Amino acid sequence: MNLHIFLILLMLPLLKIWFDLIRGEAVFVPLPKTTIRKMLKVARTSKKDIVYDLGCGDGRVLIIAAKEFGAKAVGIEKNWFLYRISKWRIEKEGLRKKVKVLHKDFFGVNLSNATLVFAYLSKKVNRKLEPKLMKELKKGTRVLSASHPFENLRLVKKFKTGHFYSYLYVI
Repeated sequence: MNLHIFLILLMLPLLKIWFDLIRGEAVFVPLPKTTIRKMLKVARTSKKDIVYDLGCGDGRVLIIAAKEFGAKAVGIEKNWFLYRISKWRIEKEGLRKKVKVLHKDFFGVNLSNATLVFAYLSKKVNRKLEPKLMKELKKGTRVLSASHPFENLRLVKKFKTGHFYSYLYVI
C-alpha cells in the first residue's frame, strides 16, 4: 500500500473527531473507570436497575454497571466500530445475559424502560436530548450526566469527578 494512502486512512478517524467537535457533537472520549464507579455509586445503582448508556462507546459503563453493581444494562452506539468493540468486550466479560448493545442512534430508541440513564455527551446534544428524556422517562428515573448539565431536569446532586463535575437528576 502506498504510504500516502496509508497516512490518509490513518487520519480519517481524526478528521471525523475534528468535524464532530466543530459541529458540537459528542465524540468518543472514554471516562476513567473511577469516574464511572463514582457516578454509579452516587446514583445508588443496584441490581434493580436497568441502566441505559447513551453513546456507550467501548462499553465500559455497561460492564461496570453489570459486574460491580448487578444492574442490567443497555448501550446505544451509532458508530459501527465502537458498537463492535462494545459487543466484543461484553462477550469477553461473559455479560451477554445482563448487557445488550444496540447499533442505533439513541434519538430513535425508546428509553422508557430505563431506571437510570447515563450520558457523557456535549452541551448541544444534551439540549437536544432533554425533551426526549422528559417525554419518555418514567417518574423517578435517574439521569447521570458527565461534564455537561441539563438545563431543565430536576438536579439532585452536582459532584466533582476528576477534573470536571457530574450531575445527578431525577425525573
